[in-house]
Amino acid sequence: MKPPITDLSIKTLNDFEEKEPEWAISGWIPKYQITVIAGDGGSGKTSIWCHIAACLSSGEYTILERELQNSGIDKPSPSKVMFFSSEDSVEYTLKGRLTKNNVTFKNVVTIDIKDDRFYEVKFNSRLLEDLIETHKPELVIFDPLQSFVPPDIKMGQRNEMRYCLNPLIGMGEKHKTTFLIIMHTNKQSGLYGRKRMADSSDIWDIARSVIMLGETEQKGIRYITHEKSNYGLLQKTVLFELKEGHPEFRGYSDKHDREFVTEHDYNVRFKPASESAKDFILDYLEDGEKEADDLTKSAKANGISEGTFNAVRAKMKKEGLIDLHKGPGGRKWYWFKK
Repeated sequence: MKPPITDLSIKTLNDFEEKEPEWAISGWIPKYQITVIAGDGGSGKTSIWCHIAACLSSGEYTILERELQNSGIDKPSPSKVMFFSSEDSVEYTLKGRLTKNNVTFKNVVTIDIKDDRFYEVKFNSRLLEDLIETHKPELVIFDPLQSFVPPDIKMGQRNEMRYCLNPLIGMGEKHKTTFLIIMHTNKQSGLYGRKRMADSSDIWDIARSVIMLGETEQKGIRYITHEKSNYGLLQKTVLFELKEGHPEFRGYSDKHDREFVTEHDYNVRFKPASESAKDFILDYLEDGEKEADDLTKSAKANGISEGTFNAVRAKMKKEGLIDLHKGPGGRKWYWFKK
């Protein structure tokens, strides 16, 4: 028989202070916890997280806190933000988008994707904790989730993602850091809420707040819905429009993701295939240039046939609605909206 372990640190409840939830963004993003922002390709995820990062870095209210802007309450203090993005170039996309949202440059840090260490940053890596301990960010953003999952984790298996993300919870409370994870949604039609989380429902379970982005049936108007909140009431759905990468407030809605998805699926059934393809391409490129292969794959995932997609894309290029260019190093092609 093994001898009893006597050096474990055990506490009674008398050793814990009861606390009220604190908020990085009032009602939406609780401090020191994991929040997820999910949405389809082209729904504005990058623009929204850049907006959030910029506002926090400058001590400004976000589009989600519209009602606080004229409340007379003091603005929040500027925060330090760290982000990791494997989908967009800092030089070609992210710096410009952050600038349009009035970022305070000195308060935002990242690792260049060209740095070999970038690919060592995983949710449970020692490097990540070292970076947090050294730079002390109040918010850390990961875009997208899949890029920061350790290679040995099978996302579809039950509890694998919980095991992978659990270290963030400890790091959050230990280093006073809040985590924002960006992820793609499931492409299947008719899904909403928990089932819309691509690859693993564990992500929904471990997140303390879940935010969904999508497009309304009103041209150019998108939505931000609050689908899960462990520390308070669900917030009102925010409607917005992207203007050169900057979200502009367009009102509130009583609808949630379920209603928007159902409405969209119904209307798509009765829309001509070529019109649907054109709308998809314009919406996908609305918040910035996208890699050509990603546009093609996303069109296919959204049920657009290869023939229709190629014909519509060629026509749109001829009409001057879209164009493409080679990216850094000349290795990849990128489509952009003109």
